[in-house]
Amino acid sequence: MPASRRHIHAIYAVFFVESLVLGNWIPRIPDIKAALGLSDFTLGINLLAIPLGTLVSFLLATRLLQKRGLKVGCQRWLPLWALLLIPPVWMNAPWLFFIGLLAAGFAIGIVEVAMNTKADVIEREVGSRIMSRCHGFWSLGSMSGAMLGAIAAELGISAQWHFTLLLPFIALLGYVVASALPNDEPQTSAQEPTEAAPAFKLPSRGILLLCLMPVGIMMIEGAFIDWSAVFMHSVMNASPMVIGITYAFFSVVMALTRLNGDAIAEHFGDFNVIVASGLAATSGIAVFALAPSIIWAFFGAALAGVGVAIVYPLAMSAAARRPGNATDNVAALSMVSFCAFLLAPPVIGMMSDWLGLRVALLLLVPFALATPYLAREVNR
Repeated sequence: MPASRRHIHAIYAVFFVESLVLGNWIPRIPDIKAALGLSDFTLGINLLAIPLGTLVSFLLATRLLQKRGLKVGCQRWLPLWALLLIPPVWMNAPWLFFIGLLAAGFAIGIVEVAMNTKADVIEREVGSRIMSRCHGFWSLGSMSGAMLGAIAAELGISAQWHFTLLLPFIALLGYVVASALPNDEPQTSAQEPTEAAPAFKLPSRGILLLCLMPVGIMMIEGAFIDWSAVFMHSVMNASPMVIGITYAFFSVVMALTRLNGDAIAEHFGDFNVIVASGLAATSGIAVFALAPSIIWAFFGAALAGVGVAIVYPLAMSAAARRPGNATDNVAALSMVSFCAFLLAPPVIGMMSDWLGLRVALLLLVPFALATPYLAREVNR
């Protein structure tokens, strides 16, 4: 197999493994919520730990990855992301649970920047789009993990033993696939900093609107990850298997769209795809939140999955192409978008205690409409 083809398969595998960990987490949230005796509000507060840890890691990512390189970043932080999700599920106090999730959030932030920047590097080396397919494999990993988690829950395996027995193997797999990535090339003179890089970097003014463009879409994806299971359990009275199938349905539709997303964007243009995606995601979350039955919830999840699928990959490629250091631009977009992705679930939890989960999910609609409004940023 040619080296370029091996490298493409390796980056696909890195995306798959990162989300495989996250997928296992999704169907176990109701069990962890019950074990700790958390309300929707207190669960939301604890889930804030992941975006807080991620925010700190995004601010430090450029410095860490410049010192060690993107490949080493994936080799070290991808296994850590899997292993650091084990301690929180063993905690018997909410504040210990919060601290454990904080550390896990830091790890996934570094992985996000490293693997997306590496995907852009490989994309430029092979001379064709692969970013959307990378995120397609992310969706496949998330779907696979959700099904594994649902099966474990259905069999009555506790979240503690589920994570303790499975996640070390996923961590090892993460190290193996990250080791197959190509070595990092030296920076070109145009990319070399003229002075020491600052420890913290915030988005530059020139990229800020692009960073804001996918925020509403990422909020919907984050809401499905953390609250679709709780919604199906508490509002729709679904079984653990149906809960897993609901998220898997969302993920498989999203994955199929992403796996064909590069060709779709080439044919219809990035701007048109983002406008259509934003409208589909907005409609999907509204249908899901108002669903009178499980069938309607499945339909809403599918529509949201189609809408969510391609926006973030297209924004990521656009950020890497913007003037300046690609790692800085990707870190900036990741920081804003991924924090929205992780912040939405805890905010929904807080609002759910006051307004109910259906209304809390409907509050995402105006944020999602910002995506088609800012769609032109992808072509600037």
